Amino acid sequence: MRYSVFIASLFVLFSCAKQRMINRLEGRWNYSKMLKNNGEYVYHSEVYEFTGGDKDTDSGFPFVIYGQDTIHGTYRITKKNIIKVTEENSTEIDWNEEEMDQNSVVFRIAEGVMFFDNQQ
Repeated sequence: MRYSVFIASLFVLFSCAKQRMINRLEGRWNYSKMLKNNGEYVYHSEVYEFTGGDKDTDSGFPFVIYGQDTIHGTYRITKKNIIKVTEENSTEIDWNEEEMDQNSVVFRIAEGVMFFDNQQ
């Protein structure tokens, strides 16, 4: 009985954290730079616009990248601090949230670390 209550509590906490992440990510973010694994900085000027919604949506949520081209994609939250991102017809990649506040977010991907600033 206690084990079942504990598991149910963990599920509720994860669901709340998942919705909180979706809500905080919703909006426009300036992708300013990437610190590549070799220590080199690469500067960017794209704007990512994330759409939020209900955490129980299985298909994910849309986002748009505004840069030289406009790219559409989807994202979904799968585990604590892990976002699965798919840009148009490409393969799904993991973005691991390392740090997030109201003004910035930092994600680690296979190539390095991505820095975003909230567009106010």
